[in-house]
Parts: sequence; structure tokens; C-alpha cells
Amino acid sequence: MEEIQYIGEHLGPRYIGHFAMLLAFFGAILSGFSYFKATHHREEKLRSNRWGRLGQLAFLAHGAAVFTVIGTIFYAMLNQYYEYSYVSSHVSGDLQQRYIFSAFWEGQEGSFLLWMFWHVILGYVLMVTARRWERPVMTVLCSVQVIIVSMILGVHFGVGDWVLKLGSSPMLLLRETIEAPIFQQADYVSLLKGSGLNPSLQNYWMTIHPPTLFLGFASTVVPFAFAVAGLWTGQHKEWLKPALRWSLFSAGILGIGILMGAAWAYEALNFGGYWAWDPVENTSLVPWLLLVAGLHTNLISRATGQGIRATYLFYLFTFVMIIYSTFLTRSGVLGDTSVHAFTEMGLEAQLLFFLGFYGLGSIGLMAWRWHSIPVPEKEESLSSREFWMFIGSLVLFMSAVLITGSTSLPVYNEIREYFNPLFDGLSLTDPEDHHNRFQIWIGIFIGILSGIAHFLRWRERDFSKHIRSFLLHSGAAVAGALFCSWLTLLWIDAGPWQWKLMLFSGWFAVWTNADYLIRFISKDVKVFGSSLSHIGFGIMLIGILASGANKRIISQNQFLMEGLSDDEELVRTTVILIKDEPMVMENYELTLRGDSIHGYNRTYQVDYKQRDEAGNVIEEFQLEPNILYDKTFEKIAITNPSTKHYWNKDVFTVIMSLPEEEQSIKAKEAKEDSLKYRVYPMTVGDSFAFKDTLKIREPDTFMIRNFALSLTDFKRVPTHPEYVAEAGDIGVGATVLIQRGRDTETYQKEVALVLREGLLYHYPAQINEIATRIKIDESVFDQLLVAEEELDYEEFVLKPGSTFTVGDKRLTFRSFKPQPEVDHYAPREGDIAVSAVIDITALDGTTGTMEPVFIIRDKTPSRIRDEHRELGLFSNLVNLNPETSEATLLIAEAPPRGELKIPVAVATNSSRSDWLALQAIEFPGINLFWFGTIAMLLGLLISMIIRIRARL
Repeated sequence: MEEIQYIGEHLGPRYIGHFAMLLAFFGAILSGFSYFKATHHREEKLRSNRWGRLGQLAFLAHGAAVFTVIGTIFYAMLNQYYEYSYVSSHVSGDLQQRYIFSAFWEGQEGSFLLWMFWHVILGYVLMVTARRWERPVMTVLCSVQVIIVSMILGVHFGVGDWVLKLGSSPMLLLRETIEAPIFQQADYVSLLKGSGLNPSLQNYWMTIHPPTLFLGFASTVVPFAFAVAGLWTGQHKEWLKPALRWSLFSAGILGIGILMGAAWAYEALNFGGYWAWDPVENTSLVPWLLLVAGLHTNLISRATGQGIRATYLFYLFTFVMIIYSTFLTRSGVLGDTSVHAFTEMGLEAQLLFFLGFYGLGSIGLMAWRWHSIPVPEKEESLSSREFWMFIGSLVLFMSAVLITGSTSLPVYNEIREYFNPLFDGLSLTDPEDHHNRFQIWIGIFIGILSGIAHFLRWRERDFSKHIRSFLLHSGAAVAGALFCSWLTLLWIDAGPWQWKLMLFSGWFAVWTNADYLIRFISKDVKVFGSSLSHIGFGIMLIGILASGANKRIISQNQFLMEGLSDDEELVRTTVILIKDEPMVMENYELTLRGDSIHGYNRTYQVDYKQRDEAGNVIEEFQLEPNILYDKTFEKIAITNPSTKHYWNKDVFTVIMSLPEEEQSIKAKEAKEDSLKYRVYPMTVGDSFAFKDTLKIREPDTFMIRNFALSLTDFKRVPTHPEYVAEAGDIGVGATVLIQRGRDTETYQKEVALVLREGLLYHYPAQINEIATRIKIDESVFDQLLVAEEELDYEEFVLKPGSTFTVGDKRLTFRSFKPQPEVDHYAPREGDIAVSAVIDITALDGTTGTMEPVFIIRDKTPSRIRDEHRELGLFSNLVNLNPETSEATLLIAEAPPRGELKIPVAVATNSSRSDWLALQAIEFPGINLFWFGTIAMLLGLLISMIIRIRARL
């Protein structure tokens, strides 16, 4: 079969990208091997330097290749080369350019490249700063790069029916990934459209959160590499100094990445909070906990020589847990248990190898060097600072173990089901309650330990000399923390005694660390970073208690919600808002004012009024929660909350439910099909009275309702609040009045019907107060539409005042009329329009008028014909000559038709859809959480900067 020669494919990026990926892969292998040889022959300086130089050059080439791969993908994305599978999956013509970065790392291949990008940057920094540790550390980094590059290599090896797939390439063409009839066409590229970025990810947080988080992930390889280098070279103390700086950096950046994720969840997700104990959230937190534990044992090891083994283990398994997190999110094992997990790519075997190689390798290295790692003969005193710091590290380790165990249930289930297919699996029924029940004690212990340790001294041998100072400051801290806790309890309800104890531990950490900072900042600048972090941790605990345990659901009006839903939680925590109907809940009055749609984003406007006990309005504001539809408008992709921020609280508002027809275009169509329309032919000025029956009780009890319907206006141009005119539209519009029974209110509404590119678009009027929908029936076009090609036009070139005949009718071109006001033309800003007024007289004396319009819109001339139905005439003004004042008219005769009857369709069983179910939550003290967490992470980074400057 002859091979198809495809037209329009852009294969340049494919060839460049594939070459760059191979170069990156083999460059990392060469660099890692060279650095390995340089380390292995470190005693032979000349030989080691030659290998080291080759390692540097190879890594520079590797980095350039990684940048080239990223550049080619961005080039294909920016130019919308949809023949590439990765571009087609993540980019579309309507994607805003500001989200191109988000689209790049939305997919697995892009996120792997982002990870590699940061490794390259970190590698370049290490080549300049690591000095004598460069070679062993870069050996480890290069080995990691080899494995990550293999994830996107896209190379297949096969022997017979056996095929080994090494990675999934982002440079594959769409026709190489799927089979479809479209690829039988040589010009298939011109028919392609991209799927685009998931609407739920079109958020500015998606632009800044992933790169920050991945920098945190990537940076954990550096303390890991230093730990491996220490074990490899046997220099068990020397590696601690450079590793500490990098662990401070990594803990700070990874923590900021996690905090950004929490802020994104709070701002853009609907679960009402900033942390949901999602499996992927958990697996990003665990490495951070281990890293913080490691940097504390690192400090102990540098000061006393104790805890070197623990420091090794913490740093090694920080990176191993990063890989484990990668395995969980990318292997598909989490299934539907996490909203963050990627879809499967068939890389499970490679991910397991990645995890096993470094996990088992770390254990093997520790076993090999265990007995050579120095351990001081004498244990530290119970009264020494390092003893309690080590206890604190163990508490963090226990926290990591508890979280990992619960998060790994899907892995356990997979293993059990492999051996026993009938195994149902284990799961947490309430993950939030489960984790909170245990982690509260972690917070309490760390808060208290971070305070106590500051009052103790390094390598304390004679505690009795300092017991008075210890008791004085400890007693003041306890009293201060109790007093602050009492004041806080006047503000919030702390709940059970465990939460009150956590409140005390938070204030104790703040008080003790502030005391320590004030006393020692002038003597030792290093205390600033650590004290700031611990103060931040204490404030964070208070913020968690205030905003989490003490959050207040204010969307409660259970009496009004009764019977509206079978969901008990929905009834308990939400209210139904109906447009323009105020709803009172606690000290707030809410009113739904309306909504607007821009692209896939639908925003609702909700007015808030806060009242005091006397009922007086003390504040008014508007919140705008919104929803994002998927690209087919078949479902809601995500709901985004809207929040009013105060210095001491937040008022958080999120949409929990909408009418079914507002969630899906198919549901909207199904509702429309279910309506029982009655069609009433009407002319302007006509009125109809009709009856309707409503079943109110089984078996056969009905209520009769009377309606009065009037048609007050009709135009041959559509007018409706939701109609946006497009070139080529043909449509009609009408104004109707309707009244039900003895209601005093009469409802005036506009309706329209538009024919656009062969499709009909209805613009009905929904009158929710009387559950009625009105529209123009499409049969109106049977009366109106006469194709131009069916008419036999005769051309006339005339001046105003000229008289001519068409058939047995005499016509007079009376005059030109600039900016005409007729029912078949709707003027727009910038239009230049002129009509020709034509008077008609028939043999029987019947008279009439036509007024065709000539229009220049957006520098393009066009015409709008007019007709006289009863006399059977059609007219077009096709040209006018301003120099001679002549008009070129086209006139055609057709069989006379009767008076136009507008078919007005009315359905009186249209339930209202102008409502939403809203949840509103008040988060008191949430800014304490944000402030405390930021302070904690800044303290880590400040400590790093201080140590770099002081060369500590």
C-alpha cells in the first residue's frame, strides 16, 4: 500500500525534540559516569580532574538538551501544531496565552520536564558552589536525571511479541498515538482542533504553584545527594555543613509550594477550607516533615556529633518519599481517591524501578556504612537542648509515618487484590477526622517542645546552675500562654479539651521563642531565623484552631430548606437563593441578583447585608462565586468560591448546586422538550385568554388557572437581552404581555427567534413567578422566508419622485431616508444606512409602502430587503449614486399572502431555574494561619541566608 504523503505537518520540532531528548539521556549518563570516575579516583588528583571536567561538559550539554526539548514543545504549543499529540491534548485556539505555561505542565511529560529543568538549574549551581563535594553530589544528581529523562524518552524495544516501552515522548504525532479514519486524509492537519487546557486549571495559581512545588521537589535531591556522598566517601561529618544550607532552602521552597497549593484550594475549590487531607496533599507534606526533622538532627550532629545516622536516614528518605509521591500520583493507583492524580501513562514499571533503586539503594548504603558512622560514647543529658530537639524530630517522623500509612491504603489494596481478587479493600470513611485525631497531638508536642528546647543549653552537663533561670522563664511562658489562651477563648470557641491544649501549645511556642529572640538576637544572629520559624509555627496552630475547628456555617435556614433535598448535609449547611428574593441567615441577608457568562465561566452576583441585633444594616458587599463548564457545556468542571476578606475573618461563599438544566446543555434541551407548549397565532394588538389545569392531588384533583396573553410589538429584527447579533443573522423579535388569573402584576417580556447558518436559535422569556415560558414558534419562518433565488427581480435606476410600474401596480420612488427607523433593520453604532421610500398603488386602489435599506457596516456594504405581503411585492436597494441622486432598485412580484400571524408559543409548566444552593462559611482568624505559615517558611530561608553569609 502506498504511503500517504501528509500535507501541512510541521516535523521540524519533532526531529529537534527527539534528538535533544536522546542527547539529554546520553549526556546525563556520560556526566554521571564521568563524575563517578572522578569521585572514585579522588586520590589521584590529575586523573580525577580530567574525569571531573568531562562530567561538567557533559552536564552542560545535558542541560542545553533539556532546555531545547522544552523550547521545541513551547514552540509547537504557541504555534498550535495540533498534529502533535501533546499539543492537541493541552492547547486550543481559544486558550489565552497567559495559560500556555499551565498547559505545558498540565500533562505528565511536561511535569517531568519541569522537574528536570529545576534539576539542571540546581546542578549548574552545585557545579559552582559545591567545590570538593561537586563530583559525588553531581554523580547522584545525574543518576536521577537519567531515570527521569527515560520517562519521556519514548523508545520501544521489541523481541517477537515482547515489547519494552521506555517512557512516553511528548514529541509523538497524533497519528502515531491513535488510529482514526481522519488520518487517511493527506490534509488531516487542517481539520484538527485542540482539546485545550482543562477549564478548572485556567487559574493564575496553576501558573505559579506547580513550578514552585516542583522546585521544592527537585531541591530535595541535593540533601539526598550530600547524604549519599557522605556515605560513599566515608566523610560522615564534613557533609553536614553544606547539606544543612540546602535542606533549609529545600524545606523553605517545598513548604511555600505546599502553602500555595493550600491557598489555591481555599480560593478556587469548593470544599470550604485550605487542607482536605487529599492523598496527593499528604504525599507532598510527608517529605517536608522528614526534611524538617532531618535539618534539626543535622543541627544536633554539627553541634554535638549525635544523630548523624538519623540525619542520614531523614535526608535519604525525604527524597525516597518524593519518588513515592511521584509513583502514587502517576501510576493510577490512587484512582478516584485524589483530585490531583494524573492519568495512567503505562510507566508503572519505570516508576517502581525509580522507587526501588533509590529506596533499596539508600538502605544498602546505610547498612554498608552503619558501623563506620561515628556515635559519641556518652548519651546526651535529659536536660540538654539536643535531646529534646531529637525527640521533636522523632515526633515529626511519627507524623510522617501515620500520614503515609493512611495514604498508602490504595497501594495495600492493590497488593491484596492481586493475591485475592475477592478482597474489597480498605478505605477511610472520614479522612479529615482520622488525620485530625492523630495530628493534633503532633502539633501539641511540637509546640511545647519548640518552646522548652530554647530554655536549655547545648551539651548541658550541669543543669543545676541554670535551673533558676529555666524555671523563671518557663514559668513566665506558661503564665503568658495561659493568659493569651484565656483571651483567645473569649473570641473563639475552642471546643474539646484537646483543642484547648493545642491553643495553649501554640501560645507557649510564640511566647517562649519571642522571649529567646529578644534575649539572644544581639549575641547570635542565627537565632532570628529559627525563632521566627517557631513563632510562625505557634501562630499557625492558633490559626488552624480558629479557622478550622472554629469555622462557622452561616448558610443555615433549616426551616426554609426542609423538603427541598434528601441530602441531610446539604439541608444543614446550604440555603436556596432565588433571584431577587432576600434570604435571611443568622446576621446576614443574602440576595441573588443575577449572573453573566464569559466563555466557559458563569459568574453569579450575590448581595450581602450584615445587620446588627437591632436589624440595622452595618455593612453591604457583593460576592461573585462562579462555575466553570467543560468545553461541551455538558457538566460543571469546577465551582470557584468568592471570599470577602477582613483582618480578623473571611466570609467564604461557594455554589453547591444549580438547577439541572443550568448544569448541562442536554438537560436544558430535555427540559425544553418536556414543556407543553400551546401556539397562538397573533397579530400586533391581539389578545388571547386561555385556561390551564394543574394537578394538585391524586387521584384526579385539579386547579384551573386563567391566563391573558397579548402581542404588543413585532419586528423583523431580533431583540432580546441575551441576543448578540452576528453577521448573516435572520431573525424576528416580539414583545408580549401575560397575566395569570387575578394577579395584579402583568409581565412584559421580549422574545426572539434567529436563523444562523442554517440553525435555529430560540431566545425565550422565562417568567418564574408564574412558572411560564414564552417563545416564538419556528413556523413563523414558513410565513416569512422566500429565497432570493425564487424571485424574478427587475432592475430600475431612478431618481426620487420617479414613478414606474411592476405588473399591474404603480410604484413611486418618493425619497431617500437617512438612518431609517423600520421594523426590519436594527441600527448599530457606526452604521451608515439609507432607505428608499417606495409608495405602491394597486388597480383596486389598495395602497402600501416598502422601505428597503442600503447599509455600510464595518466598511462593508450590504442590503436589507422589504416586502409587502398583501400586494405580493419585494424590493431591494442595491446602489445609490450621490452625484446623480439615483437609486438602483430591484423589484419582484410574488403571489400575495395574507396578513402575518405571529405564532406565540406558551408553556405554563416551566419550573423556575433562577436559583442556586449556596454555602457560606465564616473563617475567624484565618489570617493567623497564613501569617504563621509564611513566617515559619521565611524563617527557614532566612536561616539559610545567614548561614551562607557567615559560612556556617
